Amino acid sequence: MASRNLGTAQYSGLAALLAVLAAMGVALAAVQTVLAASVVRHTERAEAVDPLPLLRRAVALAALVALFLAPAAWPLARALHFDGPLPVLLVDLFLVPSTACVVLWAQTYGVRGLPGVGVPVAAGGLVRLAAGVSALWNGGGICGVVAATVLGESVTAVLLLAGLRRIGQGPRLHTGAVLRLPPRAAVAGVATFAGLWALTGIDVVCARTWLPADQAGSYCAAALLAKATLFAANLIVLFLLRKMASGDDRAAGRALGSGLAAAALAGTAVTGLLALGGRTVVPLVFGPGYRIEPLLGLLLGICAALLLALTVLLHYHATNGTSVSGGWVGALAFPVLVAVFSRTASGIAAAHGVAAGIAVLCALPGTGTARRREAGAGVAPARTGEQSVLRPPHPLARAADLDVSIVIPYYNPGLAVRHQVADVLRVLDGYGVPYEVVAVADGCTDGSEWLLADLEHPNLRRIGYPVNAGKGAAVRTGFELCRGRWVGFIDADGDLPADLLPMVLDAARDQDADAVIGTKWQQSSTFSPELGIGRWICSHVYRWVTQLLFRLPVTDTQTGLKVFRREALAELLPRCQEDRFVFDLEILALLYRHRYRRIAEVPVRFKPRSCSTVCAAAVFLMVADTVRLSVRLHRPPRPGVVRSRPASGNSYHQTAPADPQSALRPVPDALS
Repeated sequence: MASRNLGTAQYSGLAALLAVLAAMGVALAAVQTVLAASVVRHTERAEAVDPLPLLRRAVALAALVALFLAPAAWPLARALHFDGPLPVLLVDLFLVPSTACVVLWAQTYGVRGLPGVGVPVAAGGLVRLAAGVSALWNGGGICGVVAATVLGESVTAVLLLAGLRRIGQGPRLHTGAVLRLPPRAAVAGVATFAGLWALTGIDVVCARTWLPADQAGSYCAAALLAKATLFAANLIVLFLLRKMASGDDRAAGRALGSGLAAAALAGTAVTGLLALGGRTVVPLVFGPGYRIEPLLGLLLGICAALLLALTVLLHYHATNGTSVSGGWVGALAFPVLVAVFSRTASGIAAAHGVAAGIAVLCALPGTGTARRREAGAGVAPARTGEQSVLRPPHPLARAADLDVSIVIPYYNPGLAVRHQVADVLRVLDGYGVPYEVVAVADGCTDGSEWLLADLEHPNLRRIGYPVNAGKGAAVRTGFELCRGRWVGFIDADGDLPADLLPMVLDAARDQDADAVIGTKWQQSSTFSPELGIGRWICSHVYRWVTQLLFRLPVTDTQTGLKVFRREALAELLPRCQEDRFVFDLEILALLYRHRYRRIAEVPVRFKPRSCSTVCAAAVFLMVADTVRLSVRLHRPPRPGVVRSRPASGNSYHQTAPADPQSALRPVPDALS
C-alpha cells in the first residue's frame, strides 16, 4: 500500500526509516533473546521469576534515550530529504513500547512458550497493518505508516502485560527471583545484533544515497521484499529458542542445525522467486513503476539467504553467552567491496552478498572469531572446558597387559570382514609383540558375525550387540575392553590393507606420539581412481569444512586407521559422545583441545572397496553431526551445568551402556 500510494521516490525514504526501525528492533532482539534464555533456565529448574522491576527500569531508560536522541531528528530528516522531523521523531518514540515488549515477551515465552506470545504478537501486527492502511488511505503518508508501527507495538506490550497478570506472573509474584540483565551480557548482545542490523540495512541506505531516486526506489522495494524473509528467521528462532537455551548440548546443537537447515530452505525459496519471477512479482506487489532485472533479483535473494543464516547463528550465540563480531565485520567490509564492484544496483547487491557471506563465516561456531564471555563465576580451564564430574575409573585407566590392541568395528561388510580380520592377525603375528584384536559387530543384519565364527585364534575376541549404534559407538565399546599400551582401530571393509599397521605402530613408538593417523592427502599417499570421483570430491569438501570449523593441524580426519596412546584415551574417551562416523573427528579435536598434540600422520594407500555402508543419507548425517560437534566443543560452559551424556534418547545408550559387559553378547563360535 505504501509503495503504491507514495511512489518510488518517497518510498525509498520510508525504506530508510524502516532500516532505522530495524536498528532498534535488531538490537533489542539481542536483549530479548538473552532474557528469554535466562527465564527458560529458571523455568526448567522450577524457579519463579519476577520481571516487573526490570520492566520499570528498562522503560524508564528507553524514555531517557528517546529524549536524548530527539535533537538528532532534524539533521537526519534533512539527510533523508524529508520536509520535517516528525517521521524521525516517531521512529524515536518507537523505542519505548518496543523496550517494554522485550522484557514482557521474554518472560511470557520463558514461562508459557510459543502459545503465550503468539496471540499478542499477532494482534499487534494486525493493528499495525490496519492502522497503516487507514493512514495511507486518508493521506497520512510516511508519518501515518510509522505512527501505525508505534501503535501496533504498544498494543503488543499491553496484551503481553495483561497475559502475565492473568497467569499470576504480575505484581503478585514478589516471592521469586528478580529477573536481571547483567550489563555485560546486554552490551555484548546489543553489540552483536547491532552489527547484524548495520549489515542488513546498509545497502538500502547506500542505494538511497548513491542511486537516482527511481532506481533507488526499485532497489529498496526489491531489497525489502527479499529481507521480508528475515521474518522467517524470527519464526525459526521462536520455535527453537527453548531448545537452543537448553542445558543439554545435544539438544542445543540439534536445534541450531535445524534452524540453519530451515534458513537455507527459506533462502533458496526467496532466491528462486526473485531470480525467476522478480520482473513479475515486484511490480505486482509494489506497483508498475518498480522493476528489477533477474541478476539483481538473484543477488538480493542470495543476500537474504545469508542474512537468514546469520540471524539464526546470532540468536544461538546470544542464548549461550557468546558474542560475535560477524555483522560488524561484514558491514565494515561493505564499503571496500562496493569500491571493488561498482556503485550500481547490481554492484551494491553483489558487494552486500559477499559482505553477508563473510559475516556468516565469522559467526560459525568454532571459527575462532566468536569471543567467549565469562559465565557466572568464570570460564572453565582450557584443559577441561567442562566441570569435573565424579565417575568411576575408566577401564583404560588400568595398567596395560599387552603391547598392542586393535579394534575392528563392522556393520554388514559381508565377506570382507573375514579377510580383513585374518590379515590383521597375520600381520600382527609377524610384528612380534604381544597383541589382541577385538572385532565388534555393530548390530549386523547380513550374518557377517557368523563369518568369523570358525576363525580360531588365541588373540582374537569377538563381541557385538543386536542393534546398530554407529561406528563411533562400536569403536568406543571395543576400546573399553582393550588391554594394550597402544590402542587403535582399522576399518573392516578392506580398503585400508592390514599391512599398514606395522608402519603406523612404528611411527607411534619412534615419535613417542599421542596418536598416529593415516592420511590420504599427503604427497606420498596414493588414492585409487577406482574409488570414484564422487568420493574424492566429498572427501575434499569435507576436509575443507573440518579445517574451517576446527582448525586442527592434520590433513585428514576420516581415514579409518588410527592408533592412540592408552593414557590419552583413558582421559578423553569418557568425554566422547559421537556414535557415528564423526567419532574420528571428535577424538582428534579432543586430543588437541586437551593438549595431546603430538599427532603424527602416516601416508596410506587404498585398495578398491568391495562394499560400503556410506550412502547419501549417511553423508547428510555426517555433515549435520560435524556442525553439531563444532557447536558442542566450542560452546562455553554454563555455571552449574554438568556436561554428561543424556540418560535416554540415544541409540548407543539403548544398545551399549557405560558398562559394556551388560549389553555385549559374545559372537557365536559355531553355527549351532
